[in-house]
Amino acid sequence: MSTQQTEAKDTILMVDDNPANLQVLSQTLDGQGYKLLAATSGEQAIRTAVRVVPQLLLLDIMMPGLDGFEVIDELSRHKETHDIPVIFLSALDDTESKVKGLEKGAVDYISKPFQPEEVIARVQTHLQLNRLKNNLAESNRALHDLNEHLEEKVCDRTQQIVRGRDALIFALARLAEARDSETGRHLERMQVYSAKLAQYIFQQQPELNLSKAWVKHVERTAVLHDIGKIGIPDHILLKPGKLTDDERGIMQQHAEIGGKALHDISEQWGTDGFLMVAAEIALGHHEKWDGSGYPYGKSGQDIPLAARIVALADVYDALTSKRPYKEAWNHQQAVDYICSHSGSHFDPQLVEAFNQLIPQFAEIAARMHGNSGTDPSEHLPEDPCA
Repeated sequence: MSTQQTEAKDTILMVDDNPANLQVLSQTLDGQGYKLLAATSGEQAIRTAVRVVPQLLLLDIMMPGLDGFEVIDELSRHKETHDIPVIFLSALDDTESKVKGLEKGAVDYISKPFQPEEVIARVQTHLQLNRLKNNLAESNRALHDLNEHLEEKVCDRTQQIVRGRDALIFALARLAEARDSETGRHLERMQVYSAKLAQYIFQQQPELNLSKAWVKHVERTAVLHDIGKIGIPDHILLKPGKLTDDERGIMQQHAEIGGKALHDISEQWGTDGFLMVAAEIALGHHEKWDGSGYPYGKSGQDIPLAARIVALADVYDALTSKRPYKEAWNHQQAVDYICSHSGSHFDPQLVEAFNQLIPQFAEIAARMHGNSGTDPSEHLPEDPCA
């Protein structure tokens, strides 16, 4: 291995006073392409972090000597280490410590005992987010220094920032999805399905005065539809069986959590089309045309168009995807379901648009799922929306 390749490795500093926990973390992350360092005390962690400056810190909270909170306070005082992303390691039921850690600047937490898949997913996501954040900051600094008259360079740099923003959006969506049981290419499919519907409506209904930018906003932010699930407790989000009425009520809060969070970000950034569309989608993708959805029971055109589009795309993907509690439906079964709920769950005009795009949805599902669902020989009508 060359020196350049070695230097390109992300360094992760693992801190835990329990050697057994460090061994589990090392075994989980070994072979993932990281340079792994370990410390068994807060004091040792600070000395190592100042000397090496790792890309990520996995930090135990309860330790003799300096605890995790004191370590993050000390690291925040050093210019070299105050931006290191910190994931706290905490007991599953230690909610107070988790909240305190997040308030002190930690980016996430991992509950003990560790689940290897969760550790890998969270580490990958936060390393990617940190790289994207650094790249975006560098791009912004470079853009500021460009001569305002060099329009071509400004355009190129702006495109890089947009690509960085889009990648950051997708990484945030991945962070929420990493806690859910939904796997595979769900987010990619949601983008493609939503873009197809948005583009069709844009072309076929000029009276709506939609824009190409709006179509792009729907495509890019459809992945954030379930971002609010990051605020749902694990014992509800990951429950394999049927939810109780109380649990279902808590689960349904994800729409409001996500919508409010994105709305707050939009207000801080000023008027920004893609964030406004993202907030509409997160908040409204579980509303139904007849008013029987949640969180507010909106109906008809009171539901933002972007949310109505993502609602249909989300249901189609859910029906044609395998879940721990159900097999995947085939494409035609999903089509029948959507068409039978036109005017109740779904906007009738969107169902008409979906009907025109059925061959494209079938091709996308087959290509991005790698299967065609169950009951492929079942007899179904030629016109599924007749």
